[in-house]
Amino acid sequence: MKLKIAAIMLALIATTSLVCGQQSQSSQPSGNRDIVGTWQVLRHGVNCATGARLNPDFPTLMTFNRGGTLIGYAVAPGESPALGSPEFGNWVKQGPRTYTVRDVSYGYDENGAFTGRAEITFRITLDADADSFTSNQTIDVFDANGNFLFSFCGKATGKRFE
Repeated sequence: MKLKIAAIMLALIATTSLVCGQQSQSSQPSGNRDIVGTWQVLRHGVNCATGARLNPDFPTLMTFNRGGTLIGYAVAPGESPALGSPEFGNWVKQGPRTYTVRDVSYGYDENGAFTGRAEITFRITLDADADSFTSNQTIDVFDANGNFLFSFCGKATGKRFE
């Protein structure tokens, strides 16, 4: 019986240590955090030459994973959520608070036929507390055969979701 109680106590101590370790890791000062996590992002298109806004902000969710991968979901104004895929991509840290991100999403027509892809290149800069960011983007659009169609630009702001 004493052996069983000792095993249970050891298991509780180990579990408590793991939980405390997780709490101290997540409660590190925000200035030491990187881009890893989930972000609520507002995007809009801009004129590449002038920077003038082309459309209202639209919401996006983006999750940056450890190891440099990401997944995102956005529905731009005038698009149907049923006609596009989530965004998948990669990110690389460039400097203390700057990141380069590339992602891709696929488009489909009303009949489910593949219509092409959009590739977005982001330059993200985290603010000093690492709880928000600004971004400039270039969006390249390709048809179903992989032929380049056109590019446009965008801007975004993000807030860490916690």
